[in-house]
Amino acid sequence: MRCFHHILFVILLLLLAGCSRGPSDESLNTEIQKRLDQQFSDQLFKIKNLTRKGSAPRLDDDNGIYIYYNLELKFLRDYNLISWRGLNIGTLATVLGATTTGIEGFNSAGNIKGDTLHIRGRLGFYQSDGNWLANTFTPIQIENSVIAQTLDTPSPHTIIKNIRILIDQSASGPRSEQDKVTLHELQRSLARIDLGHAEINNYHTLGTGGPSGSYYKFGQAYASYANEHGTKLFNYASEGSIENGIRVNSGRIDFAILQSDVAEVLYDGWIEEAQLPLPELRAVASLWPEAVHVVTLENSDIKEFSDIKDKQIAIGSLRSGTRFTTARIWLAAGFERLNRNSVRLLSRRNSIIALENGEVDAIVIVGAVPDPAIQELAQRRDDIRFIPLYQSTINELVNQHFSYYGQSIPEKTYPGQTASILTLGLTALLTTSVHTRDEVVKQYMDLMREGAEDIAHKFYLAGFISDKTVRLGISMPLHPAAEKYYAHLQQQSVEKSTNNSGE
Repeated sequence: MRCFHHILFVILLLLLAGCSRGPSDESLNTEIQKRLDQQFSDQLFKIKNLTRKGSAPRLDDDNGIYIYYNLELKFLRDYNLISWRGLNIGTLATVLGATTTGIEGFNSAGNIKGDTLHIRGRLGFYQSDGNWLANTFTPIQIENSVIAQTLDTPSPHTIIKNIRILIDQSASGPRSEQDKVTLHELQRSLARIDLGHAEINNYHTLGTGGPSGSYYKFGQAYASYANEHGTKLFNYASEGSIENGIRVNSGRIDFAILQSDVAEVLYDGWIEEAQLPLPELRAVASLWPEAVHVVTLENSDIKEFSDIKDKQIAIGSLRSGTRFTTARIWLAAGFERLNRNSVRLLSRRNSIIALENGEVDAIVIVGAVPDPAIQELAQRRDDIRFIPLYQSTINELVNQHFSYYGQSIPEKTYPGQTASILTLGLTALLTTSVHTRDEVVKQYMDLMREGAEDIAHKFYLAGFISDKTVRLGISMPLHPAAEKYYAHLQQQSVEKSTNNSGE
């Protein structure tokens, strides 16, 4: 009996040791507060409540674990986490090992002192000499799986199902060049099939971009909200801004998101590419700010933009806005036209893979700040180098084109980023055709405006859309319904101001 009690006592000790695995609650609290002050903004937040929710072993480290927690943060001063400039909720999520959908309580109009955020996060720790130490960066939690949206149509042929499975299973891992081409073309074909199904089922269509990008993720959130509220909207995973503009102009999709500079040049025409003007394009709203990111690795000899000349560089897929913007920057920097032998036309995801595999020396990505794909890259490795643009290059482009402005990506925006990055700014622009009926445009503008908070909790960039910014960076005609919409908002604002001044 005594032996049994001894064994039971040992088992109890082991269980208690397992329960206490990882840092103490006090150490976890200290680590989170330190990250908030050092990696985001000093004395902006105070931990109001921290609840530990458990732990799990890290598969990439025998001595490592993840600590999961729920956190309440109190604002110590006014701050807008949905701001066109400055550190925003995307960076905060990275600092805390959370997802943007795991942060509640932020306000698109800005939070005030005393407000509270509720966050579900995790931090990685490893054991060294008997002590638990925090990992510098915790890999970003995977949000809802991003796969091409399908519709409730009759089941496709078995071969189509098998192709979808093949593409999903081939998302990672080495592939031959032939396989890469095959998979890319299959994915594009499936996207067009889904678009055809959407048209048959009387969905309105929104052209966005590749599944790893912000346009597509916003399209998912927006379409989900629209469909929940009885409006049929399909999110079409396009190749990028140029494809979107051409499809909208020809009436093959109803709405699309374009880079503002691409919208400008497609409307006016693109002589260098023998692209005739697309006079049917119309603007609806500016959505959020974007920036040009030029990225290389520390082991390269690229220190400034001129060093990229004659290097292998990935500049986006063929019909993407990134390719167009890169070509403009290249010429404005005083270089000759891009050399076909040194350029790789790759999607955002494949560009990053090529950079890590040493197939290219640098990549260019035009995206939100922070860009989710670059965030994930910077979390995964600590040898990322951002290359700023020359001020003279930015000045030339800003002076020539209304859609551009100078932008500085603040330090700490990305993990390990210790200095601000001078670059070129533009906006993501919602567009349609002049032939889209006024009532349809108004319907979708109402959905976007009234559902901004709900959509933002599914994809945070929707929170950047506001009455103050919806007309920024637009250098092409507005759709007539959008003009009426904004005139009505302006009238409401004037009346409200008049009433307030009379009180």
